[in-house]
Amino acid sequence: MVTASTSRRLTLPFFLLATLIAACSGTSDSGSSHDGAPLDPAPHGGLPGQQPARDANSAPDLAYPGKGFIVHEWGTDTVVVGSDGSLQPGLHHEEEDLPAFVYDRLEAGSLEGSISTSVNVKMETPVTYFYAEEPLDAHVQIGFPKGIFTQWYPAVREFYPPIIAPNTVPGVTTYADPAFDPDFPFISQMCAETYGTSANGYLQWSNIEVLGRDGDIPLPEAPLDRFTWAHARQVAANPLRVAGVPGATEAPQHERFLFYRGLGNFDLPVRVTAGTGGAISAENTLDEPIGAVFVLNVGASAGAFVAHPQGIATGGTLVERAPSLDGAPPLDEFVESLGASMIDALDATGLYHDEAVAMVNTWKRQWFRTPGVRVLYLAPEAWTDASIPLTIAPTPDDVVRVMMLRVEVLSPEIEAADVGAARRLADPSVAGDAARHFDDLGRFAEPRLRRALALLGEPAYGEPLLARIAAGATASGARE
Repeated sequence: MVTASTSRRLTLPFFLLATLIAACSGTSDSGSSHDGAPLDPAPHGGLPGQQPARDANSAPDLAYPGKGFIVHEWGTDTVVVGSDGSLQPGLHHEEEDLPAFVYDRLEAGSLEGSISTSVNVKMETPVTYFYAEEPLDAHVQIGFPKGIFTQWYPAVREFYPPIIAPNTVPGVTTYADPAFDPDFPFISQMCAETYGTSANGYLQWSNIEVLGRDGDIPLPEAPLDRFTWAHARQVAANPLRVAGVPGATEAPQHERFLFYRGLGNFDLPVRVTAGTGGAISAENTLDEPIGAVFVLNVGASAGAFVAHPQGIATGGTLVERAPSLDGAPPLDEFVESLGASMIDALDATGLYHDEAVAMVNTWKRQWFRTPGVRVLYLAPEAWTDASIPLTIAPTPDDVVRVMMLRVEVLSPEIEAADVGAARRLADPSVAGDAARHFDDLGRFAEPRLRRALALLGEPAYGEPLLARIAAGATASGARE
């Protein structure tokens, strides 16, 4: 959801407004010759025509060896699944604010919660680190064939799809996002099919300066007591500087990494279903193995987990049961133990140790302390390359990309409780209590309400609460 501080966040600044194009105009005010489609990337590659980098080492070093141009990335996708494995829409809400300097596509558009039905995967906090023994300039492009990037930092030179500036299209008087707004006034069906889908996103950073390893840079303010963002800075990567982006800012922008986030609509590598009594089934749908898997059960004051470091074999299915909270260790003890186990799994992927620690520290509150049953697993790198293809020039000597998939599991018991609450919305005498049941679910209020209403046959009495929650007006009592 959008918090009060989020609503004050910078919307798209002048430099991005200068690149906005009117729907179906086929032109860009930035002067770019780009035709609206991303460059064809090679996995872990440079710009077209260059050789892709070699595969990551099978025996990973735990710190930069001090030689070569190396790129590492970690991130996570979040989904909510029904007991039958169906992906639930409505995951655009935010629980934690991003720093005000982050560019935010959603804040720039006039959306009013309408993106809820078009996306079922929230790609969160991929960060990309650069290591080099000497300073160099890099060009980076990231694609999202089945989604759109919604936030990023530092400034990009180009992004797609466009946002429409006021009065550039008939009937549009404010900044609007045709990709996420089903009511956008397209002038033709062709325009709607070209610009009205939540797909084919890309970001392009040009002339990123990878500074010397000992460089002292002025990082934008993001206090750790307010933003988990700062955890990702606690690594030994080279500092970065971006300057000269038209209209972005007169001062150069500095950070320890590239950041991006997005929303999409696509299937994930593992199909997770749930039975009664905590039964969990995780089916590998790919023709390659899945990495380490963790099954969590988190309560208000205790938590338990089961780890499967070997992952799931090709074509295999992991059958597990959410561990009981009876006699489970206190929450702090559980978090410490699970964090250590997950850091070990991330070390084994090829990430440097400080990167693995930064990733766990960034997400431990959301992953480990949010009540619920969830499955966390490491996606194959080839799947990540296909989902969000990365293009880098010059070609790195080595690239490691690690994506942790977070699956929030709705058991039959949870669905029954949600259905009961949704059914009470029809009775004005108890509708307030029923609404609070969903309000207290925070960012997951919308997907769980949508699932409950779907199981009830989409009754009209659920529409007012759904509209309020979809618009981001949920007063959450259980924020992550």
